[in-house]
Amino acid sequence: MKKLAIILAATFCFAASSMAGDFPKKPLTHIIPAKAGGGYDLSSRALTVGWEKILGQPILFDYAPGASGMIGFGKMMSRPSDGYTTIMTTISMQAMSINIGESKWGWDQIGFIGNLITDPDVILVHKDAPWKTIHELIEYGKKADKPLTISTSHPKAVSTLAAQIFIKSTGIKAKVIAFDGGAKARDALAGKQVDICIAPYFSASSKKDFVRALASFTKKKVWSGIWDIPTLSEATGQEFPNIVESFAFLIKRDVAVQAPEAYKKLVDTFKEATKSKETREMAKKQNMEPFIDYWTPAECDDHVKEFQTVWKKYGSLMQ
Repeated sequence: MKKLAIILAATFCFAASSMAGDFPKKPLTHIIPAKAGGGYDLSSRALTVGWEKILGQPILFDYAPGASGMIGFGKMMSRPSDGYTTIMTTISMQAMSINIGESKWGWDQIGFIGNLITDPDVILVHKDAPWKTIHELIEYGKKADKPLTISTSHPKAVSTLAAQIFIKSTGIKAKVIAFDGGAKARDALAGKQVDICIAPYFSASSKKDFVRALASFTKKKVWSGIWDIPTLSEATGQEFPNIVESFAFLIKRDVAVQAPEAYKKLVDTFKEATKSKETREMAKKQNMEPFIDYWTPAECDDHVKEFQTVWKKYGSLMQ
């Protein structure tokens, strides 16, 4: 009996290992918590064109817009923890949803496969605006007869937090006008309906014929291929937080426990896909190649901690 038990146990372990080694045996589902054609969709397609080839299975897109991404997360959380379902969002957006109580799922339930793109938030003005530097804008804003207007993508968006930090830290007279969507916020600036817009650098580049950036909410100078700008901290001599839109692939955190071999394969092949010829060529066509910025799952978790530090200091500005 003892010998039989050993044989059965060995057989089970071999079968389990073999099954995990065969992952994936079927197509994966990747959830886009937004409409087709947006930043999540385009960046995900750049990655998956290389990832599919490495995994040997197609990756099917499931569009689930609405409720600040929570409809999409609801879909993912309702599915098995087997590694076959992923989702994309920006880490800071999900952190905001958790912090303000909009998300039903915290970081103990949601984990990472890796980060694909980092798009830094910047301060934008119209190309015809009289301010050529961020210093000129701040000095004008302090003495303005009426408040300047700053457009952001949503009342509870990270860009709104950045706007409130900018107002508080510089002492300018300004009010935030939050739109329902980043494109609308950028269109408002392009149409001269507002004075300033805070938005991600790459996302705003589609309006480069109408707007220009003055400074970034980053620790180091961002890519100068579109706008050559300083960081806010560098330009003002004050310390500003690092606020970026990090486009990550996420998964149910317990996949690492329930299907560890599948999870490891996802993590390893995701990293490989970020460097693949297919992904790089697709990203280049979409002008997003300079923003590819691979992070490990641990580095994604570190970014969450960094954002939580920012929230602890400035979260009250969102009330």
